[in-house]
Amino acid sequence: MIRNYKVFGLAVVAMLAFGAFMAQGASAVPLTCESGSGTCYTTGDQNGETHKFTTAGGSITCTEAVFTGSGAVAGGAVNEQTVTPSYPTTTIGGASNCTAFGFAGAHINNNGCTYTFTTPVSIGVGEVTWTPNGTVDPSGENTGSPHLVCPTGKSIEITPTFFGASVCTQFVGAQTPTGGHVVGKNVAGSSPMDIKLEITLKEIHYTGTGSSCGNSETHTDATLTGNSTVKCYSDSTHKTQVGCTFS
Repeated sequence: MIRNYKVFGLAVVAMLAFGAFMAQGASAVPLTCESGSGTCYTTGDQNGETHKFTTAGGSITCTEAVFTGSGAVAGGAVNEQTVTPSYPTTTIGGASNCTAFGFAGAHINNNGCTYTFTTPVSIGVGEVTWTPNGTVDPSGENTGSPHLVCPTGKSIEITPTFFGASVCTQFVGAQTPTGGHVVGKNVAGSSPMDIKLEITLKEIHYTGTGSSCGNSETHTDATLTGNSTVKCYSDSTHKTQVGCTFS
């Protein structure tokens, strides 16, 4: 659910069998960003495809989405990124952007919710992962988890419409999904170097109004899948691109 970093749209992500790897002492690997400003700014796209948020009532997709992020740079390393998703109601061409449960013209209100990516864990050269439970690195830090963070009392609201009228509303509140993973990879041959996120998050919690949106019960069966290409910048206007890599 979640043109540019999608969450996470909806805003930022099947659990891989990393247990044996983690038991061997997996190490946290921050994003290296060539920004000299003290902050690394990011912009992502949907990698030429749409992301899909699927619940028991059906799926939600958006043709275009905007994801912008930022994180403090210390010694060239970014240990945490905060990403803000945005889902316009119409595309640049003026067509309906989002479809939910078969209804075109769906509205997605982010309500100030953001995605937080803590320091990921290495699973190979130039390849990292975030998993719901994270892992404990050699320094004793628990890291490597993706989180949806919302202001108190707020959540992401998904409202499909039919002939301009609301059908129901689905609410996705602050949480750490309990299944799936996000894999980050360096994009070979890109210049400046950028990264790719492969998102397969499961067991996302949600509630709703109306049967299509899940009614008032808390459900734990939503999934989010899709890929994103992320570029890094040294300025808040996202105009001066710099290289960024996973070690």
